[in-house]
Amino acid sequence: MKFRLFNNIFSEDADTKTKRKTVILLFLILASNILLFLTLWLNFEFDDVIFDQFLYQIKTPVAGSQSSIVASCVLYLGGGGITLTVIESFLIILLNGICGGKISASEKYKKYKQTKYPLIFKKSFLPFVICYCLTAGLIFGIRMGLFDYFNSSIQKSNYIEDNYIDPKTADIRFPSEKRNLIYIFVESMESSFVSKKDGGCFTEDTIPLLTRLAKENTSFSNTTKIGGARTYSGSSWTAGAMVSQTCGLPVKISLTDDNLTADTDYMPGVYSIGEVLKKNGYRQLLLLGSDADFAARSAYFKQHGEYEILDVKELKMQGRLPENYQEWWGFEDKKLFKFAKEEVIKLAKWDKPFNLTILTADTHFPNGYKCEDCPKTFESQYRNVLMCSANRIYEFCEWLKKQDFYENTTVVICGDHLTMEPHIMSKVNDDYTRTIYNCIINPSVTGEFTQNRQFTTIDMYPTTLAALGAEIKGDRLGLGTNLFSAKKTLTEQYGFEYSEGELQKKSDFYDSNLFKIPEEK
Repeated sequence: MKFRLFNNIFSEDADTKTKRKTVILLFLILASNILLFLTLWLNFEFDDVIFDQFLYQIKTPVAGSQSSIVASCVLYLGGGGITLTVIESFLIILLNGICGGKISASEKYKKYKQTKYPLIFKKSFLPFVICYCLTAGLIFGIRMGLFDYFNSSIQKSNYIEDNYIDPKTADIRFPSEKRNLIYIFVESMESSFVSKKDGGCFTEDTIPLLTRLAKENTSFSNTTKIGGARTYSGSSWTAGAMVSQTCGLPVKISLTDDNLTADTDYMPGVYSIGEVLKKNGYRQLLLLGSDADFAARSAYFKQHGEYEILDVKELKMQGRLPENYQEWWGFEDKKLFKFAKEEVIKLAKWDKPFNLTILTADTHFPNGYKCEDCPKTFESQYRNVLMCSANRIYEFCEWLKKQDFYENTTVVICGDHLTMEPHIMSKVNDDYTRTIYNCIINPSVTGEFTQNRQFTTIDMYPTTLAALGAEIKGDRLGLGTNLFSAKKTLTEQYGFEYSEGELQKKSDFYDSNLFKIPEEK
């Protein structure tokens, strides 16, 4: 394919300085268009993305990304950004009076070049490109909260240092007979999906069987109806949510941080629930229908609790999935729960307690994964997928109740973050507080303080241990609070907005003692 426009883009009489200047400015326009279309892509494909999430994604492994998301990004940036740049380039070169080839030879163009307009345009070209670059950067910065991020990063806070309880040295005592744990991270599952009469946003309940589980078991709420947890920055995407719920801290990274890859120490200063359970003799398995290396999830769970990892790659290696199998992020949730049943039976045969941690994926944006079991209750595919996911989790829990090991097993169901599907929540009133779904089945302790609680997903860490019967002196771990206790959460103590603002600021304690390896003194 010959790109004749760019082979003959400059006439022979155009001076070298003009050519060089034009090329540089065209590259700036390309960069601006890519940035502009990246903003449009984020705006149309995501409900809400903030800069720390964007920064995390570009600093961690992206192998195993869902193909439709990658394709839509390529379409926007390539199809939109590059196409617009080609059109703009032609117009700029044309108006600059430096076109070559047949255009340059035409009489009309020769006459145009003799007018004052090419000179005027050449003089205004640089200011125009600078303004265009600044505008594209400004739009991207506003959309991503970039300016708030930098404003917070230059301020320091002792909030984490003042409130952090080190789980490694905390007094945590387990009962003599240890309970098994099954922890299900449900992709994008909000309490908002239930009916308005039960505390949600919809006239008709989207997840009726999860609503039933919440009513029949222990579910913590920010209201007197079904509600849930809010999320701090650093906990609002899947990998960040999994970390924050299991170690009681948000993920805070800076532009200069470079230790969130699969080959480096992942937040070596934290002490997670995986490490607590490992110390108490638990065998642990992480099961997910995608590539565990994506977003450095495998690094975190291997380093903090020595979890066995059963992902799409491992299942193919074991011959339990065809080598060329690829559905959605790897394999669909129907297979995920089939494997979950197989694995939990194996784990139950060991002479030690187990922790099976599961991550679903069908309810991921865009639109969710429509399988053959999805109902056709709603016009929206995503709502049908949500209902299907709720049905599948309920069926799994009902199956668990029939197993011999169930009596001594606690099941925790928790959404990872608010949905990023941009359309389903577009009509929600601004005064409605969206929260993360949670439900604890068969805990060893009674939930007496479940309603009107102001809490976040980081409180799930000590709460989960308490549900297993562990006694935690002071009822605090990390920045989390045991919700089974009467002790106030940090959100209740300081307020969500204040805590969120402090957590976004730079913390020397976090950087030196938690995120990185502490230096020897």
